[in-house]
Amino acid sequence: MRELVFLSLSEEDIKFYRENLKGKDINLRLFKENLEEVLEDILDAEFLCVFVVDKLTERVLEKFKNLSYIHTRSVGFDHIDLQYCKRKGIKVSHIPSYSPSAIAQHTLSMMLYLIRKLGYIEENVKKIDFSHSKSLLAKNLEDLTVGVIGTGRIGSAFARYCLKLNMKVLAYDLKVNEELKREGVTYTSLEELLKESDVISLHVPYNPSTHHLIDEKSIKLMKDGVILLNTSRGKVVDTDALYKSFKEGKFSGLGLDVFEDEEILILKGYAKGRSSDKVLKILEMSEYPNVLITPHIAYFTESAVKKIREVTLKVVKGFMKGKLSEIKDLILC
Repeated sequence: MRELVFLSLSEEDIKFYRENLKGKDINLRLFKENLEEVLEDILDAEFLCVFVVDKLTERVLEKFKNLSYIHTRSVGFDHIDLQYCKRKGIKVSHIPSYSPSAIAQHTLSMMLYLIRKLGYIEENVKKIDFSHSKSLLAKNLEDLTVGVIGTGRIGSAFARYCLKLNMKVLAYDLKVNEELKREGVTYTSLEELLKESDVISLHVPYNPSTHHLIDEKSIKLMKDGVILLNTSRGKVVDTDALYKSFKEGKFSGLGLDVFEDEEILILKGYAKGRSSDKVLKILEMSEYPNVLITPHIAYFTESAVKKIREVTLKVVKGFMKGKLSEIKDLILC
């Protein structure tokens, strides 16, 4: 009997996979818990289905006895040591696109919240202050330039939303999207984008070349009063540099769906005594009305969740039938 283990599931996920994955050859084990919490109990798994909070380092992977396939229910895969998997012949797949529009719309929502100073307005209303003070004076979208760093599926969707709102859109990517250019997006150097943008939105994958892409040096290039949005990966932004610059008044707004060491909060690691100075800095900044922190939830719409489940089901069935050719477009190694 083949052992299939699913981690970091919601109650609705568990119900779905239990109803749709039945068979005499399957020992299906479904966990709400993350990898760290159940690791010692799942080392016989042949198939492992994980999420971004499940960190599959070499140290963790080498403990498994029969592991031959890993599927992550995410676009990103920086939580999996692909080099180790390649060496050991472990197949790894992901979901290249479950709903780019969901993440782009979340980014757009954060941008509008910060531009229109809704945090400040909400704070004043709670104090029964209904005055139209100068501190609440906002800007029109058509008067602003937004810089989009990374124009894959999500970045392109966000850029298109901004174009429809009559914003000037600059973009930086190693690969130029010619269709976006025809639609009105101006590709430029990263340095020029940082200097010219009123809003900067990050949509790059995390890898060694994007580690701390936004650091003290790049922040200094930005305009005073810039708004920074990150719905990509936390480690793309240097938290220490961000915190220092924020406290010095560099940013008029921050919208972060991801941040360094976010798992300490998402997985409630603090209940076990875990913390980090980066998380404490994020928590301090979240107290400000011009900072919007969300819990890595930009993808979380009905449409996206449905797509994740459907694609994952397709992967499991391809694995069980030994027909990986049917899911080759999802396989990373």
